[in-house]
Amino acid sequence: MEDMNRKEFIKRLLGTSLMLSTDGFSYILGAADANEAPTADATDFATFGVVHLNNTDLERAIVFWTKIAGMKLRSVTSEMAEFGTENRPLVVVHQSAKTPFQDGFSGLYHFAIHLPNKQEFAKSLFRLQENRYHYSPVDHTMTKSLYLKDPDGITIEFALETPELFKRVITSGGLKMEASDGTIRSASAYLDENEVLKSLTDKELNKTIHPDAKIGHVHFYAQDVSKSNDFYKKLGFLEFNYLPEYLYADLGAGSAYRHRVALNSWHGRNRPLAPAESAGLRHYQIVYESAEKLAEYVQNNPGVKKVEGGYKLADPTGNVLLLTT
Repeated sequence: MEDMNRKEFIKRLLGTSLMLSTDGFSYILGAADANEAPTADATDFATFGVVHLNNTDLERAIVFWTKIAGMKLRSVTSEMAEFGTENRPLVVVHQSAKTPFQDGFSGLYHFAIHLPNKQEFAKSLFRLQENRYHYSPVDHTMTKSLYLKDPDGITIEFALETPELFKRVITSGGLKMEASDGTIRSASAYLDENEVLKSLTDKELNKTIHPDAKIGHVHFYAQDVSKSNDFYKKLGFLEFNYLPEYLYADLGAGSAYRHRVALNSWHGRNRPLAPAESAGLRHYQIVYESAEKLAEYVQNNPGVKKVEGGYKLADPTGNVLLLTT
């Protein structure tokens, strides 16, 4: 399995389903029993704070995150820049890498910026089209997604949560998704862009991204899916899918959308992290809703180190997390 070409492996998982230019950006979503599913108004016990990235060129990063992603440049120095909405930071870029993102290693697969509604998701699509920036549109049933790469090759996803549309996964003949209306399709179906754009109400691209935009999920290439799955459960995340036969797992945080942390080894088991000088994830932040919950999960992880503002630790693959309230 370790030597299997990643794209061929994804094809085998999805059977005859449509393979897009996403090169395997697919979610393997589990068949959840409706009686066990969270209610529509359930909330997450933790959310994601700021994602810190190592990049090679700050000027190119500024153009990408403001013009292409629509974020506000909140602050900038000669070595780093902070981007986000009008009221909070989402991404901090550090000009510390010497080479672009390196494929074939463990670590970050992609992270996702979730838009709060159909109108804002349509505006992100419109912005990409107007700037003629390459992207891949995918409908995962539980999520509508736009995948693109930053100037260093780090994959970013713009996403709209649609858990109300998901019913179950069908595994016969490749993985397929059954929607709540009974429609069955590929786990990574083509997203109908024209349908998305019907919700577009604001074409003013000089406006900053919606204040309710957030980091909605992270997806990693794990060295060992089982170990990483156990690690995130110790941090309080709730197992949604654990599919070792597909080298995949994902976990939720309590709300109806249960794809907050995703893990796969489609690139091969036990692959090392990319060289430190390459562009990629520096660290990311998990924000707990209560100090009690944070204290509980810190106790569950002896590798935690107290730092200013919270606690730092690394997952089994080596991805660095900052835990805060």
